[in-house]
Amino acid sequence: MRPSVEGLPEPDLSVHPIGLGRNEQGLAGRRRNQIALLERFGLRSTSRLLEIGCGIGWLAFDLAAHLDDAGSYVGFDVSPEAIEWLRENLAPRLANFRFDLVDVQNPRYRPKSTRRADEVAFPYSDGQFDLACAFGVFMHVERDGIAHYLREIARVLEPGCPALLSFMAVTPNDIEPRNGQRAYVAIAPGVYRNRPDREGWSLAYDDALIRTMIADAGLAVVAFEEGAWHGHRRDAGSETVPGADLYVVSPEHR
Repeated sequence: MRPSVEGLPEPDLSVHPIGLGRNEQGLAGRRRNQIALLERFGLRSTSRLLEIGCGIGWLAFDLAAHLDDAGSYVGFDVSPEAIEWLRENLAPRLANFRFDLVDVQNPRYRPKSTRRADEVAFPYSDGQFDLACAFGVFMHVERDGIAHYLREIARVLEPGCPALLSFMAVTPNDIEPRNGQRAYVAIAPGVYRNRPDREGWSLAYDDALIRTMIADAGLAVVAFEEGAWHGHRRDAGSETVPGADLYVVSPEHR
């Protein structure tokens, strides 16, 4: 049985920025794309899903109509304002949904915290989830933090179950890569920013480095989808084509 979503309040964009501002068309496309990708790679009504970087809760809002009483959703974020809004507005209506605040320093979204991303343990038990996602998160996380998050993903996922992770991945085919009007500038081996004036914003990584970090965390890449941002895909307008590069990974059997 699925919960009633009639009258469920839509997330308030004024509470927490998500990178699209009030671009309603872009936001609607992102929402459709994320649900379509999750369905393609294993979302079921009974899924036990973890969202890393849930923001103001658009994915949770959309998933309310997809998960039944046997399924569950857990999302965490670094924004106290976002988590407070979600706990007040969505959690009371959705008994199988939970929202957690994780205190992690982030130059854009939580600059005053002193706790580094490579120090935090996800507040969940081993193998608690059978599906996970991190959409638009690793563009704002430094390399050491990503490596640690990947290890935590491997820990909290059941072996053989998928996690959908988006990156801005630079490949040998990307000559002078840019996203929109801004070119990516190398700031370390395999690491780029297209906002070099703002620490921790708009990070990209070499595909080879991403795959090395994934393997080092005990995860295997089970599928890869090139993002539309490269400009190579003829089907870039499809709802099932990610804007960023999508790595579907799974913990190796322990």
